[in-house]
Amino acid sequence: MTVSPLENRYGRNEIKHIFDDQNRSNLMLQFEIAVAEVESSLGIIPPENLESLKKILKKGVDISRMSEIEKETHHDIMSFLRTVREQSGGSFPYLHFGLTSNDVNDTATALQLKEFYDFLYKDLREVQDAMISLIEKYSRQPMLGRTHGQHASPITFGLKVAAWLDEMNRHYERIRESEKRVLVGKALGPVGTAAGMGGKGLEVNEQVMKKLGLYAEGATGQIVARDRYVEFLQVLSGIALTLEKIGTEIRNLQRPEINEVMEYFDVKKQVGSSSMPSKRNPITSENVCSLSRIIRAYVTPEMEAAVQWHERDLTNSALERFTIPYSCILLDDILVKMNKILNFLFVNTEAMEKNLMESPLCISERLTIELALKKVDRQESHEIIREISMDFYSGKDKLRSILEKSPFGKYFTKEEMDNILDPHNFTGSSHEICMETIGRTKLLRRDNL
Repeated sequence: MTVSPLENRYGRNEIKHIFDDQNRSNLMLQFEIAVAEVESSLGIIPPENLESLKKILKKGVDISRMSEIEKETHHDIMSFLRTVREQSGGSFPYLHFGLTSNDVNDTATALQLKEFYDFLYKDLREVQDAMISLIEKYSRQPMLGRTHGQHASPITFGLKVAAWLDEMNRHYERIRESEKRVLVGKALGPVGTAAGMGGKGLEVNEQVMKKLGLYAEGATGQIVARDRYVEFLQVLSGIALTLEKIGTEIRNLQRPEINEVMEYFDVKKQVGSSSMPSKRNPITSENVCSLSRIIRAYVTPEMEAAVQWHERDLTNSALERFTIPYSCILLDDILVKMNKILNFLFVNTEAMEKNLMESPLCISERLTIELALKKVDRQESHEIIREISMDFYSGKDKLRSILEKSPFGKYFTKEEMDNILDPHNFTGSSHEICMETIGRTKLLRRDNL
């Protein structure tokens, strides 16, 4: 019986594997082995042969046996420890020495997230690369800017994408900066005192985390402080929000009355509607927007999980089986989808040109500026162009004729008027902004190597 849509609809298998029971159990054992090695080296426990545990790690913890034991014990870590003891024949008597359940659980989560970060960086770089290709190709392609859903001054399509890229760059920085606060494990035992390790608990904590490639938790209770996970999910939510913003823009620009971009559509096989065979819907962008909302919704329960009774309770446990893995799996899913959307995006430059030229008042800002440069008071210039615009909207005449007959006309020659009225000449520093954004992206990624 399939209940979760993650099973067969959303998410890549390699990301799901990070968060599946088998990988998590193996990471838990990896942590236990690291603790035992450090404790042995510091003389906390006698030197013991860990080969039996390492053999289990190679073969994999028996998660079916874990499940059987948990039905009896109602305790996930005890079922894990008993399973490992069975698989190793009880050959290592110091397993879990000085530790508590959340040392194991939280450090395993940190190791899972460490694996996920590698995929996340790759996903972000691929989306950045797709954006860079569009920017380089369309940095000078003029199109209508739009504010309040209305026509505004011209921009270039490259500039629109550059704004997306700059936003993704900030997310890249946030992910990088979050590592030291999110990829954090703990080996401090019950209530966070490390009392069971003979005064060497802080050394154990530091050395174990260094061995595992993690950062060590400092002052805490029995669990890794949940503000760390709240921050992580907020960063993921921010990325999802940007992807929804991009998806929404693509959906809007694909509307037939605009028709400036379009998602790839397989004309040989793809079906747009069960009732209207003509439909070519932006379904992938819509899917990105839909899943983005789920990802953002997981921040709230994680924030609630940060409120614990005393040194710990169990109110975080059940919800984090959803918040962390689901957020990661779904974010990877929509990043991969957005990369595909951008790489195969049809950019209709003819429609961009047509829409631009059919909206002559898109250069009203320039008309005001040019008039002000003729030493007409800026506010007076604005009022003159506003009145001209209202006359144009009423259908009295074409814009040029209205301009020539108005106070505006006496200030400009025919050649100047030709230049002013061409929207292609009013995209400002769009190209330069595009190139600077690409440069910042490359510098950011170089510094992260």
